Amino acid sequence: MEMLTWRTDSFLHVKRNMDDILAFKEEVEYKEPQERPFPEFHHCPYIGLVGKEHSRVGCLLHPLMDENKGIDFRGLSFYGGMACRVYFCPTYHQLPAPFKEIVRETASNWYAYGLVITETKLLNTIFEEVENRLNRPLTKNDILKNKNALGAVRKLLDLKINWPFRRLSSPGPANYFFEDRLYSRPPVNYETIGKSVSRHNTILQELESHFNSANELHAAEDIIDRLLESIIGE
Repeated sequence: MEMLTWRTDSFLHVKRNMDDILAFKEEVEYKEPQERPFPEFHHCPYIGLVGKEHSRVGCLLHPLMDENKGIDFRGLSFYGGMACRVYFCPTYHQLPAPFKEIVRETASNWYAYGLVITETKLLNTIFEEVENRLNRPLTKNDILKNKNALGAVRKLLDLKINWPFRRLSSPGPANYFFEDRLYSRPPVNYETIGKSVSRHNTILQELESHFNSANELHAAEDIIDRLLESIIGE
């Protein structure tokens, strides 16, 4: 929040011309640490807080920003304006609408939402497991109208941030969702602890799990099972 607030406040005073906007980029890159979880991935310096209350994360170059007066400055970004206008992450096409609505309404805050919404495989696996246990399609009201279910889904989504079994070499809770597989997630280390593949293998792998013992694996499975059971009211 400190970083985004500084960017937003500073950009308010930037003159809307190419030289000053590009100078702002240089200032951001000089001021902020450049250690990133995925070094080959571009981290846009024009991400800030948008909306009337500055409560959402968005693009400071967007024409809907009041200070931009309808002018689209996104052509000055790394990927250019066309990419900004036409690109959608895999979630847009691959995650069913009810699942997206549930995530949007249950995420703890914008940070938790931003980390988990691109996790297409993880989210589809979680919600499809709920559907299997319900023996019917999941609707957003199944979650949003049920306080216990809503709380359980929120805790499941927050595992993305606070998962206790994340491997030490993980870049953290970030997700590289591009299809070039530059940062593929490794398989879970079942053989080293003498266990067969878990019934929750996809979830465990997408959470970048590593276990030092069979007991740790069982504890991880129990966490997931309890939350799934809470969602469906068992």
